[in-house]
Amino acid sequence: MGCRTATLVVCMLCFAAPQLTVAAESEDLHPYLERGFSLDLGVFFPDRELDLRVNGTLTGDNDEIDFDRRGRLKRSDEIFAAELSWRFRGRWSVVGQYFKSADSTRAVLAKDIEWGNVVFGAGSNAAVGTNFSLTRIFFGRQLNTSKSHDVGIGGGLHLFDIGAFIEGEILINGTTAAARRSVGDDALLPNIGAWYKYSISPRWALRARLDLLSADVGDYDGLLLNVALGLNFRAFEHVGFGLNYNYFELDVGIDKSDWRGDIETTYHGVYVNVSFYY
Repeated sequence: MGCRTATLVVCMLCFAAPQLTVAAESEDLHPYLERGFSLDLGVFFPDRELDLRVNGTLTGDNDEIDFDRRGRLKRSDEIFAAELSWRFRGRWSVVGQYFKSADSTRAVLAKDIEWGNVVFGAGSNAAVGTNFSLTRIFFGRQLNTSKSHDVGIGGGLHLFDIGAFIEGEILINGTTAAARRSVGDDALLPNIGAWYKYSISPRWALRARLDLLSADVGDYDGLLLNVALGLNFRAFEHVGFGLNYNYFELDVGIDKSDWRGDIETTYHGVYVNVSFYY
């Protein structure tokens, strides 16, 4: 956990502790289990891993371009994430979620790599990277009737927007020049999931969630795994704070005319958020 993450966590807990004694308990349960709407806005501080393959041509061979530099990603800004939840008709709910990230790494090419109509020369220092955004709509139904516990299952759709690029030096008429080639695509794929919420007290709630996609759909074949576990503290009537651990893994194979390859990326770390309940 980085310095900024630790500072945010400490500040949040220090703020939360005094509130336990000064605010009256107006409800029997935490708002996550009683209110119809909740909005979480937060920042994800993940450790990242990236394994990106894009099929191209290695001069003299017919192999795939394989950039495998796990743990050597260029650190980008922390990831903003948002989630909106609406519970209706007692046991039914719909959830919308969004986050976006971009990562890159560099490698010295062992062989010439041809991508499209350019050749990236062996020995040059090339950059490779990926950008990824996720928009999720999830419909679920509560299974139990216990007052302090909320267990449910459901399904929905994930809209992926995935891109990859390579940039480096190429040789043109005996001189070197910088070049960049990129590919990108989006896909709307189904997923299933489950959640659990426990109202420890009117102030504190425990949340856990699991999302899973493992399917061969059209031009895509892959795995999506999203696991989250956290605590939420209601500081005021309509405002609270959350501290969570998230694990997100995406392993997608793509088989299209302009992009054959795969992306394996993992994000895991602390997610802190502000919650609004209505």
